[in-house]
Amino acid sequence: MTRLGRPLGGRRRLAVVATILSMLALVSQLLVMQSGAAAPTTVAATAASVDGRVESLLRRMTLEEKVGQMDQIVLTKLRAASSPANGDCNGGNNDPLQPACLEKVLITDKTGSILAGGTDNPTDNTGRGWAEQYNTIQRYAIEHSRLHIPVIFGVDAVHGFGHPFEATLFPQSIGMGATWDTKLAEAAGAATRQQLLATGGNWNFAPVQDLARDNRWGRYYETWAEAPALSAAIGAANIRGMQGGGFNAPKVAATVKHFAGYSQSINGHDRVQADFSIRYLQDTFLPSYAGGIDAGAATVMVDSGSLNGVPAHASRFLLTEELRNRLGFKGVVISDYGDVPALASAYHVAADLTGAVAQAVNAGIDVSMTPMDSAGWNRAMLEAVRQGLISERRIDQSVRRILRLKFQLGLFDHPYVDPDKADAAVKANRDLARQAAGESITLLRNADGALPLGTDLGKIVVTGPSAGCEATDPAKDPACQAAIANQLGGWSVSWQGPYQPLDPADHRNCCIGPPSQIPTATTVLDGIKAAVPSTDVVWARDQQAAVREAGTADAVVAVVGEQPYAEGLGDNPSPMLPADQQALIAALKETGKPVIVVVIAGRPLALGQAGSTNGLLMAYLPGTEGGSAVADVLFGKVNPSGKLPVSWPSEATRNPPLSQFNPGAPSLLGDQPKFFDQLPGTNSGQGSGYNPLYPFGFGLSYTTFDVSGLSATGSVSRHGTVTASFTVANTGSRQGTNIVPVYVHQPVSGGSIVVPPKRLVGFARVDLDAGQSKTVKVSFPVTRLAVTVGDIAGAGRREVQPGAYQVQVEDLSADFTIRG
Repeated sequence: MTRLGRPLGGRRRLAVVATILSMLALVSQLLVMQSGAAAPTTVAATAASVDGRVESLLRRMTLEEKVGQMDQIVLTKLRAASSPANGDCNGGNNDPLQPACLEKVLITDKTGSILAGGTDNPTDNTGRGWAEQYNTIQRYAIEHSRLHIPVIFGVDAVHGFGHPFEATLFPQSIGMGATWDTKLAEAAGAATRQQLLATGGNWNFAPVQDLARDNRWGRYYETWAEAPALSAAIGAANIRGMQGGGFNAPKVAATVKHFAGYSQSINGHDRVQADFSIRYLQDTFLPSYAGGIDAGAATVMVDSGSLNGVPAHASRFLLTEELRNRLGFKGVVISDYGDVPALASAYHVAADLTGAVAQAVNAGIDVSMTPMDSAGWNRAMLEAVRQGLISERRIDQSVRRILRLKFQLGLFDHPYVDPDKADAAVKANRDLARQAAGESITLLRNADGALPLGTDLGKIVVTGPSAGCEATDPAKDPACQAAIANQLGGWSVSWQGPYQPLDPADHRNCCIGPPSQIPTATTVLDGIKAAVPSTDVVWARDQQAAVREAGTADAVVAVVGEQPYAEGLGDNPSPMLPADQQALIAALKETGKPVIVVVIAGRPLALGQAGSTNGLLMAYLPGTEGGSAVADVLFGKVNPSGKLPVSWPSEATRNPPLSQFNPGAPSLLGDQPKFFDQLPGTNSGQGSGYNPLYPFGFGLSYTTFDVSGLSATGSVSRHGTVTASFTVANTGSRQGTNIVPVYVHQPVSGGSIVVPPKRLVGFARVDLDAGQSKTVKVSFPVTRLAVTVGDIAGAGRREVQPGAYQVQVEDLSADFTIRG
């Protein structure tokens, strides 16, 4: 080949050939898509790079088409009871997709992404119904748009794909955090991917990588843990499973959210301001998000609140300096629901939507979950470009990321799903859900060995609002409706959870599932009956019946906790067991019979007398097979191994709180630890003096363990790795799993920077038969100990301080040195 009479060199010939192959692949793909069929993977398509296909398509797009790709519109805007003349739709769940609505949003407004919000279920809320709905939307976008660009379809599958009412659901994230099991978290992520790939949800707005900091917050249960290292590890594993491929080859796009510091509001409420130092942001919060990003997460969602007086969606410091430059994120950044327009309508930092989109896009937003006004988004973006507020180069930057993600997900080559396979996919993995729930359950109290219960007991009474029911048709019994809803929590069937009768004034009535869609979950009552078929298992609907039946019982199991909630509707200034449940437990204790309390809740609660019963289990929000898992633990089929991923606040009802003058006082509800104290119950030296009822990492077993022989790498550079070695022995009479947290203590911190007395750097799950011992090695990079250097301004870089350190495991320690 020649150009201007000169022969092309070998490298230039290869570049030209690659360009031609890319163009041929795109033409072939578009011709196939015009017929409405999925494009086959040809040799040319395989050879062409994703980047080449992106650039070829980007060059052909108009500015209006590019702007549309940056918008995400909610599914209700595609529905209507009847076809409106102007295509301006806003239908409900029982309304069908309308061609005029699809035309308006997808073709006229050129929208590139659709959101199925928390309440946006199809009339046929099954796997098949979701698959058929997705195919209809995707086919319309591909067949009718000028360049045949597929949409990306976003959902919130936070503990499995929760919308189809028959779906298998896993424990909510706080329960998965209690397993400390990265392999299990990855398997649960893969199971969720299986559900999503079958139903069309190729963009999942999960997991939450915010830290658990305040149990008053209504999204507390969506977090993995309060410790950055645990949250990062569980989240990273979940993302690997969910995506099924790294950053460059995801099968489903996972989303790290909500960047950054969303969970540390000033008052425990959702979507309000946070005020804390940049050092606290970088040293405590960012490592959790970094865990997800380093695992290859394809997308990041932004914090809905403000930080230090600046809305996160308008902060170039957060979204460009911290996220992209410091953490190295290269994927798509999306706003949360309605947060770009909120810069003008709620925060009033912009005069109008044009100013709002300019602030958000220039800060680093690639996609706006607008979510209602596609035409308004387009007008505002085009006006911002006309006024010179946003450059076309900046728009190309975002659209390039969006198109790359669509190509990586295979949406151009295989855009549709098979509805015939969808129902089986969403119902699969019940055994895995049961295993996950069993591993999560945390034994908090076992007075005089009350647990496990014998399988040969004559009579067991089961009671409490989360226990279950006895009914010919459980789906129509209010007691079963409540128990199932409580067990699954929010983001299950609908935003605020499955249907259950609520007070008419309860705001959650807006957004619960319909009574015709009660999930087929196994309740605790169901699980107990299946576990001990020869025992007389009596269900007591109310306190009077429970006390009466307890008189002739061998044991009583009371299943208590919270009703479902999500986001701000779950904010609670004083999380505690409701008064009627506390009264039930007090009355049962008066009978003198062994009382076992099972707490089903999304956060630690003030327990009252439940905290002094014979047995106390925290089951979190255990999911579809939670009842079977609880029974497995109650009767010893599963030896409990769950450890608290958060501190459990004690129940202060008096002042003053803990201080050096009152070292025995309990901590106030809503408190959260900023440090892990070496001396719980004291306020001497560094630390918050936090005195929890149950500390982070607490959890009992039916056997006993011993840890010995701790050693650690003696000397390491600031870029090296420390390996801790120790022996774990099962000194009891039955098999068990011991979770061993590994901490680092820095006796003297340098640079006048206060560090926690101990920092979690790793952990091990050790399975042991009775009498067995194993030597375990836990390695961690010393970069995990980095702190932000400098003075109070906290504007410095993160560095590892040289000097003396100690690895700490239980009451053992081993010295090591980090060289300068």
